[in-house]
Amino acid sequence: MTVKRKSHNLDARLLRRAQRTLGTATETETIHQALRAVLVGEELVAALEGESGRVEFRPAFIKQMRRERGRRR
Repeated sequence: MTVKRKSHNLDARLLRRAQRTLGTATETETIHQALRAVLVGEELVAALEGESGRVEFRPAFIKQMRRERGRRR
């Protein structure tokens, strides 16, 4: 993973809520998990929009979901 140091103005309450929801220990971990969740959500939307009433999740996608879930613990 390439790390890029940034400074951002974040809503502190929103960050704390996300941290509690995700169960993350640090703000950085919270932001990483939130970004991953957005990407997973986009894949879900694309899968649902691309199918007409029938949705199949690729095995690789299911493995990714399990990996992401494991990182939160």
